[in-house]
Amino acid sequence: MPDNDVLDNPASPETQPAGLAVGGVAPHSALIIVDVQPDFMPGGALACAKGDEILLGLEWLLAQHAFAHVVATQDWHPPGHVSFASGHPPHQPFESIELYGHAQTLWPDHCIQRTEGAALHPAIDWSACDAIIRKGTDPGIDSYSAFRNNIGPDGHRPATGLAGWLRDRRVTDVYVCGLARDVCVLWTAEDAVAAGFNTHFLWPLTRPVTFETDDDTRQRLSSLGIAIVDA
Repeated sequence: MPDNDVLDNPASPETQPAGLAVGGVAPHSALIIVDVQPDFMPGGALACAKGDEILLGLEWLLAQHAFAHVVATQDWHPPGHVSFASGHPPHQPFESIELYGHAQTLWPDHCIQRTEGAALHPAIDWSACDAIIRKGTDPGIDSYSAFRNNIGPDGHRPATGLAGWLRDRRVTDVYVCGLARDVCVLWTAEDAVAAGFNTHFLWPLTRPVTFETDDDTRQRLSSLGIAIVDA
């Protein structure tokens, strides 16, 4: 499974954010932090609604050492990625096309490899991470979930190796958070429960591309038996 250099910024003392609580170390657990990168912050290339509001809570949560393992994902696209609207004129960002027989949302160019916008966010001390997964590296396949890429030209969703990595460490429960709530975090949660993990969705530590999707996201999570942690 691919990894990369993590940013080593000193952690600053923080107070517990409202609406977030943990109680001791959760055994056989893993925290999965999805795509907390500058390009997904307000003013970034693909901004999530109020995405910066999760930074304080994430920093606090990591400082609690409440999970047996911590995994982060990093969107890491080559230039000209198939998901970029710029490669499909006259289509515009957020329009949809058919790709490999399935709907593909076209995105603004974002998280291009080795750019500042693709870095793990410098406000977070990432040294607690045990593994970092770079996704979206294949120029012809989009990748939302931490567990599997989107459907490729062969009709399959290639695995990232995360499920096996977690099972090797006897993880039974995963807790997901990050960006975007209605895309990559949602897909990660869906694949986690499909892989047999007890899955918990840390709602206060996620933000969507648009809040208009929140009702649909909650309904989808509930239908799959994923625990929504609101506090």
